[in-house]
Amino acid sequence: MPHDITGINSNKSSQMGDRAVSSAKKLDDSKATSDANNASSSAMDKVTLTDTAAKLKALESELTNQPMVNDTKVKNMQSSIQSGNYEMNPERIADKMINFESAFNDN
Repeated sequence: MPHDITGINSNKSSQMGDRAVSSAKKLDDSKATSDANNASSSAMDKVTLTDTAAKLKALESELTNQPMVNDTKVKNMQSSIQSGNYEMNPERIADKMINFESAFNDN
């Protein structure tokens, strides 16, 4: 199907093209400046890990060696819940939470 292109202002499209070229040049110039800045700063960059990050990395290593699910414990808990014998110990839960948090705050 042919398109009727009569009445299109070729002068206007030419101006739009000039703007697009100008914008593209500005983007290229700013990218070149940014790349130069990154190149000079990367030679001086230095990475250091905090104590907490090192502890988290060690913990991650330990966790990779643990099984995903303790099937025996899950089955025991399921049967306790279903029979109505499951008891929560708020003090024990609080102690576990405190111990978990203090593991990251030890200096």
